[in-house]
Amino acid sequence: MKIADDNMINMKWTDIQTAVDNKAIVLLPLGVIEEHGPQLCLGTDIYTAQIICSKVKEGLEENGVKSIIAPPFYWGICQSTRGFLGSFNIRMETAENLVFDILKTLHDFGFNEVYGINAHGDIEQNILFMNSFKNAYEQIGLNASYCFRKEVLHHYGLTGNEEYICPVSPQEIIVSVAKESDVHGGDIETAIINKYYPAYVDVNIAKKLPAITIESGKEMEWILGGKTKEMSKDGYIGNPSAYDQVKINEHIEDTANRYIEAISNKRKNV
Repeated sequence: MKIADDNMINMKWTDIQTAVDNKAIVLLPLGVIEEHGPQLCLGTDIYTAQIICSKVKEGLEENGVKSIIAPPFYWGICQSTRGFLGSFNIRMETAENLVFDILKTLHDFGFNEVYGINAHGDIEQNILFMNSFKNAYEQIGLNASYCFRKEVLHHYGLTGNEEYICPVSPQEIIVSVAKESDVHGGDIETAIINKYYPAYVDVNIAKKLPAITIESGKEMEWILGGKTKEMSKDGYIGNPSAYDQVKINEHIEDTANRYIEAISNKRKNV
């Protein structure tokens, strides 16, 4: 799978017109270009978002819903990994305006529904997406919905009933045997890239990496960045060496199904 596969950037303008005529909804892959440890490529998040969008597209169309995947957005904020080579940092107002302009362009094309699917958990990144989707909904009348995890909505002062939010249920199945959570560049992310983009992961390095966890009480130090290298000099938190024990097929299928359910529920009110 390449980043262009099953994506608008690989289509002709007439294909886009056909999608508009068919009243297709748009799936917008969201991520950043960011270091993911010595074993993974910088594009891990955006590749992951594209993978999920492709699976969601397949599932929606099985249910009779036409969809199209927009060009990926990857110029975002790397708050936690700020300071590492490879982590591009864009000003929040710049990224927020860019996402809004992308949404407005899709609306100008004739699309009426856009769902943002994000694979990067940065706090500031989530805030800018929320703001962009909110502004697109309120200012240009686009049914713009940012897909966001139900279990963290309250941390952002949200209820899930906002018109610009599409609440996604948490994962309930266990797909990892690692004792260490995959906070960043751990077993699950390594397994995803190894399955779909094996040329962009060095499994020989992954197998040799020791497990790293965040010391209790220092979670915010990782999230806010600044001391990241002190906590993980190689830029990952988790256990990459356990990548080959991840139930990757089940993980991707479950993730896609939860997004499909969320989008389907949201569309009942559109």
